[in-house]
Amino acid sequence: MTLGSAIPRPTHPSAGRRLRRRATEAGQATAEYALVLLGVALIAVLVLDWARNTNMVSRLLNAVFRSISKLIT
Repeated sequence: MTLGSAIPRPTHPSAGRRLRRRATEAGQATAEYALVLLGVALIAVLVLDWARNTNMVSRLLNAVFRSISKLIT
């Protein structure tokens, strides 16, 4: 399948402009999603690095396990 066959052919002169505009907007939305995902990944890496350097994860897990063991015993 070629790229040209996937694009519908317009029957009215202004319809071609609308189809091209929709295709560009779809490409722009894809780029925006990619940028948002990169931003989220960066924030996740920063949070994980902060948590690892401050021992927050081990403190949190210790507190959770202590609470659970108090409930059990």
